[in-house]
Amino acid sequence: MSNLLKRARTDIQIAKTLMTSDFNPTNDVMITDQAAYHIQQGIEKALKYQTEISGSDYKKIHNLIGLIYDVEKTGLEVSDELKAMAYQITDWEASSRYNDDFSVNQEDLLKAIRLYEELEKQILEKLENNLKKDS
Repeated sequence: MSNLLKRARTDIQIAKTLMTSDFNPTNDVMITDQAAYHIQQGIEKALKYQTEISGSDYKKIHNLIGLIYDVEKTGLEVSDELKAMAYQITDWEASSRYNDDFSVNQEDLLKAIRLYEELEKQILEKLENNLKKDS
C-alpha cells in the first residue's frame, strides 16, 4: 500500500502551519498561496488513495473533478460541498505557484481543510468497514 494518505495528511499539516500567525504574522499572500497549494495536494492525494485502495489505478492528474468521479465509482459518495469547491481547489495547484494575480481568502482555506478532514474520515470508515467484511 502506498503512502498517499500519509502524504495527504502531511500536506494538510503544512498548510495549517503556514496559516498560523506564528509562521505568517504579516499574512504574507505568498505564504497563504502555498497553503492553498498544499491543501489542494492533500485533497488530491486522499482521492487518489481511495481509488488505489479500491483496487484501481488512479489517474495522474490534478483535476479534482475527475478524481472525484473516479472515487465515486468506488462506492464512496463525495460531499456536495467538496464537489462544489472542486474546480476552485483544483485551480490552487497551479495558480497558487505561478499566477501573480492569484488570491485566496482564509475562509476558503479553512473550509477546504474541513472538507479534507471529512473526506479522510469517510475514507478510513469505508476502509474499516471493508476490512470487517473481509474478516
